[in-house]
Amino acid sequence: MKSSVYRSSTTSASYKVELYRFSSLKRGLLSSRSRFKQKEEKNSRYMLSWFGYRAVDSETSETSMAAPSGAATVQPDFRIREVSANNGFILYLKTACCYLPHPDKISYGGEDAHFISSVGGGACGVADGVGGWQESGVNPADYSRGLMHVASMYLEGTGPFSQEQRPPGPLIDPRGALHAAHMRTRVAGSATACVMQLDQARRMLVAANLGDSGFIVVRGGKVIAKSKPLQHYFDCPLQFGCYPDYVEATDTADMADLYRVPLQPGDIVVAGSDGLWDNAFEHEIIEAVTTNADAQQAANKLAALARVHASDPEFASPYTREALSQGLDLPWWEKLFGASFKNGRFQLRQLTGGKQDDITVIVSQVHAEASDALQVEQCAPNLGGASDFNPK
Repeated sequence: MKSSVYRSSTTSASYKVELYRFSSLKRGLLSSRSRFKQKEEKNSRYMLSWFGYRAVDSETSETSMAAPSGAATVQPDFRIREVSANNGFILYLKTACCYLPHPDKISYGGEDAHFISSVGGGACGVADGVGGWQESGVNPADYSRGLMHVASMYLEGTGPFSQEQRPPGPLIDPRGALHAAHMRTRVAGSATACVMQLDQARRMLVAANLGDSGFIVVRGGKVIAKSKPLQHYFDCPLQFGCYPDYVEATDTADMADLYRVPLQPGDIVVAGSDGLWDNAFEHEIIEAVTTNADAQQAANKLAALARVHASDPEFASPYTREALSQGLDLPWWEKLFGASFKNGRFQLRQLTGGKQDDITVIVSQVHAEASDALQVEQCAPNLGGASDFNPK
């Protein structure tokens, strides 16, 4: 059971309003951390020698549950409700990914990263490196790739986790994977991250999300569940980070939302970085995944659609609509100079346009059969300059 980790950023917006997430790492995250009680550390982990990691502890904790409008989400004790699924079959995921780096970052592959694994019927994750680190001479991709590499090893029980005492069967712990990745990735940088996996015993998708990467679950042409972006304020998402000396000062895995969504054969799970969600509307995503029977074709179509929208200065994107709802718009002089006279009315110019960014799209189709086989499809390198991540 192997996973592949790819370079696959959260960069500043190409709109007239530019908000650098990197600044939040120095301002918002430290104050945010003080609001969360530190918990007793348990389950000491092994070090990753190539990054010089020290032994750290891992623990998951209770966190708030996002409640998307019109979508099935879940809740009690752990703020999560488990729902029994039908018996008599085993679910597995057929997963494919398409990654398109920011047009200005193709030469080095952009700053997103992702992994796809066969463990337990299927698991995957996406991390979005914060591009502002470039101003400090840091490659933002190093951190996002490190996060995904450690998260995949944690779920598979490989690398530094191979000697751990674990109960039989797959480990269903995406938030634990985020915690381990955060504590062990000791290279400067920061990133949002979403990790999800199939719980075959309960026929559920289990996912943990921190920041504005995320996922939706489509059934019968409708979204039945989706993650909620976690932000300090507009365009400043919660994020893991390392300086690299004090990881504990940043947002942590106990702040991540945890989801459990009952699955059925025929369901489609779409995960991605904010390059997807900022540039494609929900109905467009549904259309792409329901009209393309092949997971790879669906992922390719979605990524291409998001890129087209991101490059269109007149497109009223999800990102610009949210910016306007937050009171952000063009300066008055730009609104005035860009004004027009249409339909007998004088209209000031408004903030429009897509958001140029790295775009990662992961499409997982839910299948059922009498075995736990998993088919994994991967995008060709020319779909985003992706390459295996090999830590040195």
